[in-house]
Order: sequence, then C-alpha cells, then structure tokens
Amino acid sequence: MTGWGAYLNGGRWNTSERFVVYLSGTVTLAMLEVLVHIDDAEAFLSKQHVYHSVSFDDASVAVLEQDALPPAWNARPETLASQVVGDEFLERGEHAVLAVPSVVVPTELRYDPLYMNYLLNPRHPDLATTVEVGEVHDLDWDPRLSRG
Repeated sequence: MTGWGAYLNGGRWNTSERFVVYLSGTVTLAMLEVLVHIDDAEAFLSKQHVYHSVSFDDASVAVLEQDALPPAWNARPETLASQVVGDEFLERGEHAVLAVPSVVVPTELRYDPLYMNYLLNPRHPDLATTVEVGEVHDLDWDPRLSRG
C-alpha cells in the first residue's frame, strides 16, 4: 500500500506524482470501482488479484461533505476539479484518510460509509498508529463480469 499507482497515473481525486491509496467501504464496491476502468478484460482477468481489509479510527478521517464537492466532481473522465480536492487534502496533512463519495453508486447512497471511497495518505506521520492493514486474500473474479 504505497500509493504508486496513483502517483504514476493520477485518479479522480489526485493528480499524478501524488502518493495516495484508494480504498472502498466494501470489497464489492472496490471491485466495481476497478471494473469501470478496465479496457482489456481478458488481460485483466489473466492477472492475480488480492485484497485486504483496512481499518482506521474515526479521528483519522475527514469527510468531504456534499456542499464542498466541486462542480463536475463526478465528470467522466475525471477533471482537475476533483483532483485538486485530493491534492489539497494530501498537502494539508491534517488527517490520514479522506472519505469521498463514489461516482458509481446511486446518489442517495453516496454518503453511506459502506458506499464511500477513502483516500489514504500513505505518507501521513500518524499512519502507523491510526490505520491497521489486515491480511492479504486472493481475489478471484467471476469471469461473467468480463462479458462485453
């Protein structure tokens, strides 16, 4: 959990050259978030995938409230509007985790903690005392998910 993927490619909530780890409230939401970005299902399914649980105390989490969402935060593809929010979170360094809404879930569920995404700052100084990373588990994708 280094944040290298986001560093190299950027994401909805960060520009490239920013270390951040994207987490989801459930493994199924994490899977859905991954699936919407897959261009080559066959190549994707041919690779080994893993997941692990991550827990953190409430005090380490800031929530991006609905009234603080920038215009076009949910644009496809993502825009600088949402990326600046994540970059500023990382720069401030006040919290180890930022809770953000998911674009892929229905609007009415976006602020339910199980349906939110979480940005983890892997370089936060309190990371070791506020975030616990669980065991790594193999993740076997149902091949029906790769149908076009």
